[in-house]
Amino acid sequence: ATVSAMSEKDGNTTRGAGLAVVRVGTGEVLALVSYPMYDLAAYIQDNTYKAQLNTDESRPLVNRATTGRYSPGSTFKPLIAVAALEEGVVTLSERIMDSGRWYYPDIVAGTRQWWWNCWNRAGHGRLNVTQAITASCNTFFHELGYRLGIEKIDEYAEAFGFGKSTGIEIGDNPGLLAGPEEREARGEVWYGGDTVQAAIGQSDNLFTPLQIANYIATLVSGGKHYDAHLLKTAKTYDNSQVVAVGNKEPSNIVNISDSTLDAVKTGMHNLTKTTLAPYFNNCVVEAGAKTGTVQLGSEITNNGCFVCFAPYDEPEIAIALVIEQGNAGAQLASTAVSVINAYFTPDETETAVTGDNQLLP
Repeated sequence: ATVSAMSEKDGNTTRGAGLAVVRVGTGEVLALVSYPMYDLAAYIQDNTYKAQLNTDESRPLVNRATTGRYSPGSTFKPLIAVAALEEGVVTLSERIMDSGRWYYPDIVAGTRQWWWNCWNRAGHGRLNVTQAITASCNTFFHELGYRLGIEKIDEYAEAFGFGKSTGIEIGDNPGLLAGPEEREARGEVWYGGDTVQAAIGQSDNLFTPLQIANYIATLVSGGKHYDAHLLKTAKTYDNSQVVAVGNKEPSNIVNISDSTLDAVKTGMHNLTKTTLAPYFNNCVVEAGAKTGTVQLGSEITNNGCFVCFAPYDEPEIAIALVIEQGNAGAQLASTAVSVINAYFTPDETETAVTGDNQLLP
């Protein structure tokens, strides 16, 4: 509904969207949505319909949830916060000044001074890490990216599952993890400025909604990273014996201290009580969230990216949603709240499920 409303407003009928919902602590994929959708039965039976889909500029045959690659934007900032706190390059109490612009240090005398604006040109003043997550302060995370360096950023990003397959049985795209090695493979140069842009989810970073959802699930679980999977159990033809089960052990553990986890989760929770309160006031459980507005160039409307988890105290699900040229991540909040409410409201859940051993349409 959100995508349709946007398309009606601006006339862009080729935009798509992808959504993934992952169960925290197991890696179970609870939902995958790719938009625009199509009629599978008609695709199989009708060659004319198939030909139309193959030439459709909106690319309905692309599973955007598992193979669509998008910059995560500011939804990447909680990962940077974890890395910076765990590596000791920032403390919970340190407050970094944001005057609205971050200047790159170590500039050789007489050369050009490089700088980047915060999205809030007036600046946020002095912030600690929790406040910086809530405010999505670019200056704060540029500084953390500079202190960490791209090698350490990539080390944590890989541990959270970026730049490789999620493990889902239907196959997916490994995405693209920004860094010198990948850049040099294309015959190009990696600069220090690329590192600070990567720290706010820009630069060359390209990830799938499923990867992003699984990263949030890993984070709020305290660092337990599971392969994403659709298979829960497989039984013999007569249902008498379980012959296989989905992976029940994490593929790796990201070291996240309790204080780090609390600081990051609190920053995401505070966002739902401030900027996003108009949407989350209707949420049936307490949640945490992070918006991402992904710049595509001055002539192209930004992508919108949004992540959230719920409930806040003991997270059960993690959600990632991307809408192409959705402008701002905050505009996706209402859709995410609808997903949370559907999951945690028994009546709505019961109407959505047809029963065990049923083929869903």
